[in-house]
Amino acid sequence: MRNPQYSKRKSKGRAAIFSEAGFTLIEMMSAFVILIIAMTAAYATFEFQHASFTVQNRVAETQQNLRSAMEVLNRDIRLAGYGIPAAVTLPASFLPSGRTTIRTIDPLNSTAAADQIVLLYMYDMDANLPPTTLSANMGAYNNTISVTSTDGFANGDYIIVTNGTSADLFQITAAITDNTTLPRNTSGVNAAASHAAFPGYTTGATVSKARFVRYFIDTTDPAHPTLMLDKMVAGVSPQPLADDIEDMQFQYGLDTTGDFVVDTTAVNSPNAAQILQIRQVRVMLSARTRNPERKWQEVRPAMGDRAAGTAADQYRRRTIDVATDLRNP
Repeated sequence: MRNPQYSKRKSKGRAAIFSEAGFTLIEMMSAFVILIIAMTAAYATFEFQHASFTVQNRVAETQQNLRSAMEVLNRDIRLAGYGIPAAVTLPASFLPSGRTTIRTIDPLNSTAAADQIVLLYMYDMDANLPPTTLSANMGAYNNTISVTSTDGFANGDYIIVTNGTSADLFQITAAITDNTTLPRNTSGVNAAASHAAFPGYTTGATVSKARFVRYFIDTTDPAHPTLMLDKMVAGVSPQPLADDIEDMQFQYGLDTTGDFVVDTTAVNSPNAAQILQIRQVRVMLSARTRNPERKWQEVRPAMGDRAAGTAADQYRRRTIDVATDLRNP
């Protein structure tokens, strides 16, 4: 027979074992504290990586804005003056600088804000925008220009008429209704007063679309300054070219001896005589991130003849500085 005392002792041993199984309150609290520490570290790591990723994306976007803006600017600067053998006369106050002639570029310098620039050239390098020729002498001032074809031309376009020695800028100011005439009014760039040698072009003179544009920075929304492209057409609003471009400065390299070699650099505000000597344009752009970054402090950098900003803000910035030679000076 089983010893009753043994069974009783065995039963007590099992009860003791079962009563000691599981975690104590202190153990549970310790585990909970360790879990909180681990989760805090994991969240801190995630937050840091997320912040770094966000900053990298913003900076990459800023750099892309700079590259895109510089690509378009450089193209127009290189081509400035193409197909235009002599200065074109414009109405007074038509250019932001107030000057009344342009052949390649017209700069407007500022030491307190972004600079501006206007560029002009014949736009016939695209197969979809072929030049045409005069089909009749421009021997009388009238409201139409007779051409061999109006393909590629539209209402609002600027056009260059040139005989290889002189050139004049006109604008199409009404819908084209046939394939032989370009309508225009008698005001603005079409006014007789804007054409010193007008009339004077004969049959066969070249007629081509003109690229006539102004670059400036719009600060209407101070939080998001925008580089704008203005096609200089009345009633047509300037279009945004690149976002968050806060400054644009130009410096000009001059050929003062006529040997097509730049011998004077870093001219910030060329006068009328020096504009004819410009052979190189140095473009400086400053862009900032779209959104401010907490705990980041930076000021707008000095560029050209414009001093640096005086108040630190929370934007990261990138700059680009490129010198471009004019191909048609």
